[in-house]
Amino acid sequence: MVQRHPDGRNHVSPPRSLAARGAAAAQPLRRAASSLNETSDGAGTNPFALKNNLLLNEPLVDWRFLDDLPQRRRRPAWVTNEPIACVGAWETLFHRRRTGQAQVNDEELYAYEHTEKFVKEVLGVGATALITAYDKNYFVDEEEFALKKQLAAHCKRHGLKLGVYLRADQIYSETFADRLQREDLLARDARGQATAYGNQEWRKNVCFHKPNNLAAFKASIRRAITELGVDLLHLDGFEVGGTETVNACRCDACRRDFTAFLQRRWGDDPRACKRRFGHTHLEGIEPPGLSAVPSIPSGRVVDPVWQEWIRFRCTWTARVGRLVSEHAHALNPNVAILGNNALAVRENAALLCGYDSDSYCRHVDIMCNEDGFHAHLDDAGRVIQRARQHKLATGAFLFNYMHNPALPARDLRRQMAHAAAFNAGRVTCLGHAPGCYADFRLAGDVKRRFLDWLHRHWEHYQNLETIADVTVWREARAMALAEPLTYATAMQCEQLLIEDRTPLHIVAGDWPADTRVLVLPDLAFLDDAQCDRVTKFVQAGGNLLVIGQTSTLDGWGRRRGDFGLRPVLPDAVRMPGLVFDQHAAHANDPIAAGQAALGDKLHWARHQVGAGRVVYIPELVAPSTQPSLLNADHTYNFGLDLTNWRVPERADELRKALAWLLGGRPTFAVRAKRGVLANYYRQRDTGRLYAHLVNLHEKPVGRITVGVAAEEKTFRASVLTPDRDAARKLTCRASGERGTVTLENLDVYAVIVIETANGRQ
Repeated sequence: MVQRHPDGRNHVSPPRSLAARGAAAAQPLRRAASSLNETSDGAGTNPFALKNNLLLNEPLVDWRFLDDLPQRRRRPAWVTNEPIACVGAWETLFHRRRTGQAQVNDEELYAYEHTEKFVKEVLGVGATALITAYDKNYFVDEEEFALKKQLAAHCKRHGLKLGVYLRADQIYSETFADRLQREDLLARDARGQATAYGNQEWRKNVCFHKPNNLAAFKASIRRAITELGVDLLHLDGFEVGGTETVNACRCDACRRDFTAFLQRRWGDDPRACKRRFGHTHLEGIEPPGLSAVPSIPSGRVVDPVWQEWIRFRCTWTARVGRLVSEHAHALNPNVAILGNNALAVRENAALLCGYDSDSYCRHVDIMCNEDGFHAHLDDAGRVIQRARQHKLATGAFLFNYMHNPALPARDLRRQMAHAAAFNAGRVTCLGHAPGCYADFRLAGDVKRRFLDWLHRHWEHYQNLETIADVTVWREARAMALAEPLTYATAMQCEQLLIEDRTPLHIVAGDWPADTRVLVLPDLAFLDDAQCDRVTKFVQAGGNLLVIGQTSTLDGWGRRRGDFGLRPVLPDAVRMPGLVFDQHAAHANDPIAAGQAALGDKLHWARHQVGAGRVVYIPELVAPSTQPSLLNADHTYNFGLDLTNWRVPERADELRKALAWLLGGRPTFAVRAKRGVLANYYRQRDTGRLYAHLVNLHEKPVGRITVGVAAEEKTFRASVLTPDRDAARKLTCRASGERGTVTLENLDVYAVIVIETANGRQ
């Protein structure tokens, strides 16, 4: 929806206008309050209390701001049903030249990337899709576009899926100099300066709060779908608002829409507004981070304006994602979307980049992940893997770069196996370079052999659902407002579960129905509704691992008098006390808030609640072990930090606690040398169970035992592996309610297929 401001400029506004005040702005809240009244006991309800509870117990994204955009799009069938293995060369020729990466015969090489011979060579390594250059920062060279049409025809003729690369968060300022003089398109920092992509000053960042940028983005998508007939859109830099401490936008359009966002959420109820901000002057609230150093909170985010700013950014990202995905769907519902916004595990993406994985993955089919590591055992003995990202990409597949040509072929096999195991067979990217001629054919025989094997056994990668006993709940809002210690706690918990091959979920939204143990990794910010849901989970027989200061704050970050989870916590567990540092306050130095101090950090309490069990751990990760996340200039340090790629100090005690919570009866239990990973699936239509095993060692490992819950005399197992000369000896036995499969040798990758009588039913 486009509206004209009183000052004459347009802006994109959510339903019924973000800037609407009074009765119109209050309608969504009044409808919600009305529905709550209708389900009350008839005794009457305080409307203020209803709105207060609504805003206290809401998710990170305010979905009411997407009410005018029904989500009709569904994942294309080919993404769900077919293997995904692609190669890519998605830098345009003009961009290669402008960045100084040109070659003497670049026209000849670029033309080759659009020939039938090239398409056949891509298919020759087993790839099913090609991603090619198209729109770089809103500029399409028409001579290059003619080649794209030629390429599209070749791909269609030979059955190769074609994706195109678009970068929409920047604009080529040199090619649009006239337009930029006429239109206000650029993102600007707090000083009013236009920002750019690193040192490439000709790539200016744009702001999606300025409607002409979104219109141009949609026009480029329309041309790709209608004129090229593409199967996939690779939306690189699909980020709204830039990155805090680096290039985050604070332009006038952002400020206006933030004010309107606050007015719609709070402007109709002065009492709720005052309770939230201490006053009712919403028009005077500016976006945070304009002048403070560091420019982001370095601990818990308790400032209400910072909290609202994070929610505003995440909501706007979800809205732009919905607009773009629905636009593509209307043009062709079979077009898939690959979004690149990275998938952080230690970084607070909601604070830094204005998105959360749960809402982002609702609008993309594949999540691009440009991390700085690959699956391996490093020189320090750390188990480095991408299992976290695969599990956080809820409802979407994960796109990884598989091939580093500088490493031996065994590493390529390992990366493809890791992707197949954790990505339901989707290997994704087999080779990428600015020009594809330099990369994808390397080790082509290794790629082809693995992909041929995958195709032959594709029935075993269809209709899968992940099996998990334990769910680490990275609840979206709690993580968005969390201190860095919460991320460290989550990572070390997850690392132990991954290394021990425990059936595992990691979720930001709802936890799955098969969750037997729910892990709350120092989630201080939990609202009353969430606490009630967790309590009911335990009372119904679920098991709970509570760490640190979980539930000590409500959804706004206000300190409770007692844990919100008090009904399920042992009586001996006490709220952390507050300690205030004494200091001489200067005129511009507010008195610091009290620091929550734990009592006995060593005692781990166990507790039975009806059929459920609870373990409380006061502190799993010592704050003193954590490095600063900021550089000396107060920008965020996005460098590769492996501090928390380790199990906790008291790992053995944590293992015992988890075993007690599971009653010593995990669904799967794999005994193998450390450095062997496992992931587990159930096939919906057949009931088969699968244990995918990946060996990160440089040599084969022997004798792996897989224990699984199964009925006596109805238990069968077989093994699938793409490894040459792999020892396929498999022994299988059942005892009581468990079955055991022993694999004598694992080179790189094996899939244990288990069938039971229940499964065949």
